[in-house]
Amino acid sequence: MNVRQSDHNDGNSNPKIGGWLILCAIGLVLYPVQTLFSLVTEIIPAIFSDNWATLTSPTDPGYHSLWAPLVIAELVGNICFFIFSIFIVAFFFQQRRCVVKLFIFFLIANIIFVGSDYIIINFFLIRTNTINMDATINFVRTVVAGAIWIPYFILSKRVSKTFVN
Repeated sequence: MNVRQSDHNDGNSNPKIGGWLILCAIGLVLYPVQTLFSLVTEIIPAIFSDNWATLTSPTDPGYHSLWAPLVIAELVGNICFFIFSIFIVAFFFQQRRCVVKLFIFFLIANIIFVGSDYIIINFFLIRTNTINMDATINFVRTVVAGAIWIPYFILSKRVSKTFVN
């Protein structure tokens, strides 16, 4: 005799990742890809090229004593965020209970990191009256993502029912 298993949620198992969590999952999967791309195309070339000599040479007109620490902090920070995001993605799809706290911590840390970068670039390093639009867009995008996902992960019933392992 064949026994068919029901596809509906019987109340004993956690629900599949669905609803707004699908958007969160897409963003989480894309984050390490974007970070790795940024590391390979922007940060690593700044360190391992003639750009480093330009950034760190006091005789260069664009020199500032904060360029070298900023680029190194960007490298270390982005590597840390890359590794941390890989763990969050893995735990997210395993529906681990720790995802909620880790993801909220990740978002807050990202806001602080990107915000610090924004302040240093726009108020200390750029010597004109213009604002760096790339840094501004990145900062606004990070704050908006945090403003959406942090309350969602705190208040959502779907989140509390999904991440229970």
